[in-house]
Amino acid sequence: MYAEKLTEEQIREIMNLISDDGSVRIVQIRTYNSSFEDCINWSKVPEVKAMFQETEETYRLYDYHIQGFHRAGAGSEYIYRKKMYEYFGDQYAIDFLLEH
Repeated sequence: MYAEKLTEEQIREIMNLISDDGSVRIVQIRTYNSSFEDCINWSKVPEVKAMFQETEETYRLYDYHIQGFHRAGAGSEYIYRKKMYEYFGDQYAIDFLLEH
């Protein structure tokens, strides 16, 4: 719902914020709908291929968490949710609280 509304610029900003050194080279950003969750929700989850210090990793950005962060810095999910709140406002926070 929220993650699928992110622009490429917003995704790049998020990825740079969660990296330890603050410089991630984005290789590819695409959306997919092949997982079971996506079949139910008919959503398009952004998938990011990024280079972290010469290591390429794939990340999937969901509304309230990131899947696949091995090289990302500590507190990445908190940073992600804080940035999402900046982008989407109070309704994002309300929806998060209702879901969790």
